[in-house]
Amino acid sequence: MRRFGLALLLILAHLPVVGTAPAPGESLRQLRFSPDGRYILAQDDAEVAVLTAHPFSVLFRIAAENATEAQFTPDSQQVVFVSSVTRVSPQAIAYKDSVAHAERWSMTDRLRVGYQEIKMLPCGTEALSPDGHVLACDDFEGTLRLIDVDTTATIFEKQQFVKLVPQYNFLPHGTIDLPNGRYLGDRGEAIISYSPDSRFVVVCPSGGEGKQVGYDLRERHVLPLRGHLSLNTNIAFIAPGRLLVPQSGVPSKGFKRALLVAFPSGRVLSKPRIPLGPLFPAADTGFVLIRPFGKKADPDKAATRVAAVELSSGEVIISDTPLMDVFGRYYVAGPSGGEIGLYERGKGLQATVALHAK
Repeated sequence: MRRFGLALLLILAHLPVVGTAPAPGESLRQLRFSPDGRYILAQDDAEVAVLTAHPFSVLFRIAAENATEAQFTPDSQQVVFVSSVTRVSPQAIAYKDSVAHAERWSMTDRLRVGYQEIKMLPCGTEALSPDGHVLACDDFEGTLRLIDVDTTATIFEKQQFVKLVPQYNFLPHGTIDLPNGRYLGDRGEAIISYSPDSRFVVVCPSGGEGKQVGYDLRERHVLPLRGHLSLNTNIAFIAPGRLLVPQSGVPSKGFKRALLVAFPSGRVLSKPRIPLGPLFPAADTGFVLIRPFGKKADPDKAATRVAAVELSSGEVIISDTPLMDVFGRYYVAGPSGGEIGLYERGKGLQATVALHAK
């Protein structure tokens, strides 16, 4: 047993490497358990593979090119995503209406049961709510929109949500002059975080200046974000009404304090100690994912290691693969050599699946 920090158990996940490097279609974008733990979603740039956890095997596949990240609905009965998403370069944009499609697939029938056209401008960042009813879009002009998928109406809009950062002239002796007319940033970059029950969304500017926006999707109104809720873009909804917010300050031995708060009240529920790195929700609401993981990990580069932290115990599960998710005593990790693996905590690898034939 290895020790990491003071009292964290490390469980290394090493998937077997089979054959040569994966083909382009085998490079996964995400790997996710369903909320009930029965299914697993594995998505690359061309398709979504839906697997059963027990037995660990592919159930069906969905063609999904130019799509947002697919996800299970909160009741685990459907898979939702937006396809036909327009991909453009922010340096060479010709703005015009494009047509995307919100797709809804039944787990029971393994068939598409919904296909809604959505007219929208190209988005620099977009994300669909877990229930598939709201699409958040930050366009390349820095305008944030929340779109009702069922009616295609815009339910909320904030112009200049992301603003470019002005540059200044630096004078001798370390003084700073007025802005020099040049700007840095990307107005299309934002971080969009939905609560697992699709009630709340928090959108944070990441390509420039601006204030976070919180919105109650059920009651349809803006939420005030004060104190620690307004100061950090590296947040994660780990459960309905539960938000994890890392705290500022000097980290100790690769760890820092975080606040687990009730949302939207901001009431502090606990103060877990977590490793450094960007936060992502896990299917198991008792965990948070950190990707990329490690003291030398670069948040701007593709992840090569990922960790899952159990907030109640401080236990850390580490995978030497780009993706991982956790549910109960099981976790899934990959890809390695085109395969993903199902693991049981304390017992190691239980099964593997090759997503693409060699």
